[in-house]
Amino acid sequence: MSKIIRILLACFVALAGLITPFSVKSAIRLPALIGNNMVLQQNATINVWGWADAGEKVVIQASWQNAPVITSTSAAGNWKTTLTTPGAGGPYKMTISGNDYTITIGNIMIGEVWVCSGQSNMEFTMRGLGGWKNYKPEVNSEVAGGKYANVRLFTVGRDTSAVPLANCKGNWRIADTTTVNDFSATAWFYGAYLNEKLGVPVGLISTAWGGTPAEVWTPVESIKAEPDLGFYLNHYNGSQWWPGTAGVLYNAMIHPLLNYTIKGAIWYQGESNKMDARLYPALMKTLITSWRNAWALGDFPFYYVQIAPFAYEEPYAGALLREAQLKCLSIPNTGMAVTMDLVDNINDIHPKNKRDVGKRLALWALDKTYGKTGESFSGPVYTDMKVSGNELILSFQYTERALKLVSNANNNFTIAGADRVFYPATVKVMGEKLVLYSRKVSKPVAARYAFTNTSQATLFNASGLPAPSFRTDDWDLITSSVVLQPQVDAQTGKMMYQLSVSARETDIYYDYNKVPTKNAPRFLSPIPAGKTGTLYAVPARDGYLSAYISSWKLVGNKALGAVITSRETDKNISGNLISLADGVLGNAGRRDAGWMGLEGNDLDIVLDMRTLQTVKNIKCNFLSDNNDWVFLPRFVQVEVSNDGITYRKVGESSFSSDKELKGFTVKPLTFAVNGKARFIKFVARNQGICPAWHPGAGNKCWLFLDEIVVE
Repeated sequence: MSKIIRILLACFVALAGLITPFSVKSAIRLPALIGNNMVLQQNATINVWGWADAGEKVVIQASWQNAPVITSTSAAGNWKTTLTTPGAGGPYKMTISGNDYTITIGNIMIGEVWVCSGQSNMEFTMRGLGGWKNYKPEVNSEVAGGKYANVRLFTVGRDTSAVPLANCKGNWRIADTTTVNDFSATAWFYGAYLNEKLGVPVGLISTAWGGTPAEVWTPVESIKAEPDLGFYLNHYNGSQWWPGTAGVLYNAMIHPLLNYTIKGAIWYQGESNKMDARLYPALMKTLITSWRNAWALGDFPFYYVQIAPFAYEEPYAGALLREAQLKCLSIPNTGMAVTMDLVDNINDIHPKNKRDVGKRLALWALDKTYGKTGESFSGPVYTDMKVSGNELILSFQYTERALKLVSNANNNFTIAGADRVFYPATVKVMGEKLVLYSRKVSKPVAARYAFTNTSQATLFNASGLPAPSFRTDDWDLITSSVVLQPQVDAQTGKMMYQLSVSARETDIYYDYNKVPTKNAPRFLSPIPAGKTGTLYAVPARDGYLSAYISSWKLVGNKALGAVITSRETDKNISGNLISLADGVLGNAGRRDAGWMGLEGNDLDIVLDMRTLQTVKNIKCNFLSDNNDWVFLPRFVQVEVSNDGITYRKVGESSFSSDKELKGFTVKPLTFAVNGKARFIKFVARNQGICPAWHPGAGNKCWLFLDEIVVE
C-alpha cells in the first residue's frame, strides 16, 4: 500500500471518529399536535411528549410558568411529562431542549379544546359545501376581519392502521378565510360560537372521514368485550372510498390524540350505520366509553348530531337510526343536536346549513359544560303518553313552557289502533302537551311523529328548536322495500316483472294506479309488462301491511323485451342494459333503480326489437345532479335501421359542462323517426371528468339515463 493511500485512510478513520458521535444522536421529535399556533386546555394538567435518544434529559420551559420541567427519555426513546396551564389567555411560547437541540414553539393560546369526529357531514369543508355563498356576507366578513383569530384549527390527515399509532399528520392553523374554507364546516361553526360566547381561545381538532361507520372509530378490543357487538367483528362496512374494518380509524386517527388534553368531543355520524340501527345505541355507548377511558379525563362531554331527513331507499332506515340516536341520550353527559328543520333538499345527504348545526351543538356545551343557561339547548323530547277515550295525550321535556306546531294540515303526526294502521292525526296544542285524535281511529293505542325517512320538522318548543322524530310503539317494522326486477321470457321474448322483498316471512300485495290493500292481488307469479300508469306494491307480515309503499311509473314502449347489445367492453354496462327498455321510468325526483348510471363510461348500444315496426319517436331522459357529480351527456346520437347493416341518423344533441345546472334536473330528449325500423343504434358520450369549476374537478363524471322509449 502506498504512503499516500495510508495517509488518506488514517485521515478518514480520524474524521469518522469525529463525526460518529453526532450522527448517532437524533434531534428531539415532537408529535404533530405539539406545534406553533396550538391551543392548550385551560386550568388543566396537560401532557407534553415526544421522542429523543434513550436516556436524554429533556427540559421544557413554558412562558406562563417560572420553573422549567425536566424529564428523561426512556430506553425506547420516548419521553413524556406534564405541565399545569393557567386560565385562558396567550399568546405564549414554549422551549423544549435536549442535550444539543432546542425547539421553540410560538403563538400558543390557552383555552378550550374539542375533538370533532364522524363521517362526511363532519368532514365536509366550507369549500366542499359550496363555500361562503351559503351564508350571509357578514359571516365571511367577520372571519376576514380577524374576529376569530384565536380559534385554531387542526385537521388530522386520513390514515388507517391495524395497530394503534403514536402520531398523525396535520398542523395547527390560525382561522382566516382560507384556513376556515378548508376546515370542517360543522366544527368551525361550533368553535366560532363557543369563542364568541365564552370569549376564550378555542382549539378544534377535526378527525373525520366521509362514509365511515361508527365501528371503525371504536377500539376493536372494546368491541370484542361486548358480546352483543360481535356482528362488527366479521362485518365489513366499507368501500373503495372509505375503510370498513372495526378499529382501523381509532388506531390511526384517534389514538395519536390521546395524550392531548381536551375538554370534550362532538360527533356527526350515523348514515353508514342505518342498516344496523338496533345495534347503534350499544355501539355508541362502547365508542364513547372507550374514548373516555383512553383519554383518562373522566366522563367528558360528548355531543352529537342526529342525522337529517334523506330519501333513503330502505323503508324507515333514517327514522330507525334517528330513534337509535335518541336512545343514546341515556349515556351520561351526552347531548343531541336535531337537524330535522335544516334540510333544503331531501335528496342531498349533505345539508348545506352547517352554521345552525354547529350552533345547536354549541348550545348543549354552553349550558351543560360551561353553565351558561341563558339559551335553550334542546327541542322538545317525548316522554310519555296517556289514552283518554279516542284521544292520545303526549307529554314532553324541554318545551320551554310551550309547544308550537307550524303546520296543522300536514303536521307529520299519525295514530293507530290495535290493527297497526296509521292515519293522519288532528293535533291540538295544550301548553306543554299535545292531544291527538282521528275520526278513523276510535281506540288509539300508538302515535308517531315524522317517523319516515324524509319527514321534516313541524313540532318546536317556544325557543324555536325542533323535536326529534319518535314513536310510542315498538312494533315490528318491515325495513325492506319491494323490488321490481324486469325479466324477459326466454321462449316468448315478452317482458315480465318479478316482485321481491328481502324481509323474512313477508307477502307482497300490488295494484295499478292505487295503493293496495289486503283485498288487492297478492303477488304469486311474474306480472306481464305493457300497462301504462303507476304500479304500487306493499309488503305485509302477519296480516299487517307496511306503511311504506313502493311504486313505479310505467310507460308504453315498443322496445319492451328488445335484445340490447353493447359495443363497449365494460361488463358492468352489459349487465344493466335490460333496464333501458323495461317500461319503467326513473324517478323524476331522485335517483332510483329506474336510472342506469355509468361512471366515466360512454353508452354505445344497439336495440333489436325483433320485428320491423312503425316508429314515430324515440324518447329518453338524462339526469343532471352536479352535487353528486352527475352531468348531462357531452353528445347523443340516434340512428335506425331495418336490417342492422344500413343505418340512417334521426337526430343528435350535445351539452356543455361549462355551466352548472342547479340541483336534480331531468332533461328529456325526443328524436323523430316517422318510419319503419327494427334496429336502433343509441350513442351517449360521457363528459369524462368533472370541469374545473366543480368541487370534484379531475374526477370521473357520472352519466345517468332511464328508459329508451320507442313510440
